[in-house]
Amino acid sequence: MAGRDALTAAVIAAGRDAAGEGWDGAHRMYALTDRDTYLGVAYPLDPLAEVPPDALLAIPLTPLGPGDLGTELAKVTWPDDVHGCVLVTEVTVVTRLGRRRRGKSFGVRRAHLAVGVLRDGYHRSLLRLRDEDEWRLCPDSLSTDGLVTALAGTF
Repeated sequence: MAGRDALTAAVIAAGRDAAGEGWDGAHRMYALTDRDTYLGVAYPLDPLAEVPPDALLAIPLTPLGPGDLGTELAKVTWPDDVHGCVLVTEVTVVTRLGRRRRGKSFGVRRAHLAVGVLRDGYHRSLLRLRDEDEWRLCPDSLSTDGLVTALAGTF
């Protein structure tokens, strides 16, 4: 199986792909597989010679339905050659805007949340605020445990 660092790279790749669809979109799912497995079942349009064998490729799937996210995830199953998955969704987060004389000021911002889970349960959650390009590890205040559990349950 691919290295753990490969999961972070795959989550970022999936997040960037989903961001290309813009905002206010559907929940986006990606299957994670290795280069050799992908080459064995698909004819890629882009050359994969530069992709290391231990990398994880994020393969975009049809967006999930508009229903309840938990209900939609309960319908998902994976073949054995899928090593993991990524879900990219939109969330609203509270951010600190700065300090005022009498305390902190907070604001509400939209963000893309990308959560990747491998079959063995290892996971990575990243967040990208709207109008920013940088993906960051999710802060502890944004618990993704329920989402990680739901994604792990698809295997």
